[in-house]
Amino acid sequence: MIDSKHIKYFEKLLPKDFVFSESGDCWAYGYDNSKMHVIPDCVLFADNKEQIKNIISYCYKNNLPITARGRGTGNTGGSVPTDNSIVLSLEKMNQIIEINTKDKLSIVQPGVINKDLQTELQKENFFWGPDPSSQEYSTIGGNIANNSAGPRAIKYGTPRDNILGLEFISGTGEIYKTGVKTSKGVVGLDLTRLFTGSEGILGIMTEATLKITPLNNAIRTIEITFNNITDASETIIKLMTQPDVPYKLEFIDSEAIILINKIKKNHYSDEAKYAVLLEIDGDIDYIEFAQQKIIKVIKSNKYNSISVASNKKEIENLWSARKSLSPALREIGKYKINEDIAVPISNLAKLLKGLEDISKKYTIKMVNFGHAGNGNIHVNLLFDTVKEKESEKSKKCLNDIFDLVLNLDGTISGEHGIGIIKKEYIVKEIDKKTLDLMKNIKKQFDPKNILNPNKSI
Repeated sequence: MIDSKHIKYFEKLLPKDFVFSESGDCWAYGYDNSKMHVIPDCVLFADNKEQIKNIISYCYKNNLPITARGRGTGNTGGSVPTDNSIVLSLEKMNQIIEINTKDKLSIVQPGVINKDLQTELQKENFFWGPDPSSQEYSTIGGNIANNSAGPRAIKYGTPRDNILGLEFISGTGEIYKTGVKTSKGVVGLDLTRLFTGSEGILGIMTEATLKITPLNNAIRTIEITFNNITDASETIIKLMTQPDVPYKLEFIDSEAIILINKIKKNHYSDEAKYAVLLEIDGDIDYIEFAQQKIIKVIKSNKYNSISVASNKKEIENLWSARKSLSPALREIGKYKINEDIAVPISNLAKLLKGLEDISKKYTIKMVNFGHAGNGNIHVNLLFDTVKEKESEKSKKCLNDIFDLVLNLDGTISGEHGIGIIKKEYIVKEIDKKTLDLMKNIKKQFDPKNILNPNKSI
């Protein structure tokens, strides 16, 4: 337990109601979407950088571990505190400081909700590229910490591609600024990109300067079905290797199609075994021409059916099928392991065939869907009981999945990060010498290892 003298210091340092020390108050800050749960000894809130600086400086002097937290939407335990840890919630750091459309940038605090920023930018006909599925709840700070993207990443990139600079506080309590406010800049090392995706182990962010993009005024949504994975994979490759790429391209496997048809009766025909849902965006004056080009690419390959939606109702109908998957998964498996592996798209067919073989080998139900344009597939292993989920068979199955992915030149995490859950597997992807280099870099930022200890690397 954290000594009461530390609690008293924080109560003097921070405004009233900015310090929680009762377990009932702290309970909700001990978990994320991984379902892991460790009740922190203390939860602190901050609404400005000086408070954060003072908190970290005190924790540094007293060797107190501290875990920064946005809204807890992560999937790998990245914001779950370790034992005897303080949680620092950044939810009150939620100001959009500036929207500058002339220079195409926005400066925000880390606690700004992604959707809230997108709403304000939309008023200026702009947007920020990253659109994770959690965007209605997740914070910009959390998105940057995990480099979390979403369907738009195939055209508009991840947070690493959409961030110009940062302000953060290191594990010694020092304030640092990185990056530029220009589209070019090569002075010094690129600490901005190093920090992005670091899962809170290098510092606690206080501001982010984001690159924003003009919003197109027209969208077309196209759904394609296929009889086999080879045809689906070849079409995906052709779509992604021509000049005008879609800005969303989602894949749905045969098991997912069966589930969707249970929720949305007969949405797919009996002939449809796999599906691809894509969107193109552009100016209203050119969208029809862009659509014709995309359809031509699709028709150059084998397919089962093509459906095009051009108005809001039709678009929502097509996307509702994809969005119905999560509730459908809960119907057939009370417990699940959700992985976010990624491979080069040229290996997508091999990945999906390999996943089918692994599913049969271990008799574990798998449902696969995700961001096919990046080769980023969400693999869902479904179980009836916690015992099955945590069984040795489940662990061996997961191990085989990661081996398959790495043998196909892929990565064990496309956007969820490593956190606690995947830490034991990181040695599969990164060799010891490189991991040691990363750990030494962390020591430069956080010499006493007080920032989100025992996570990521």
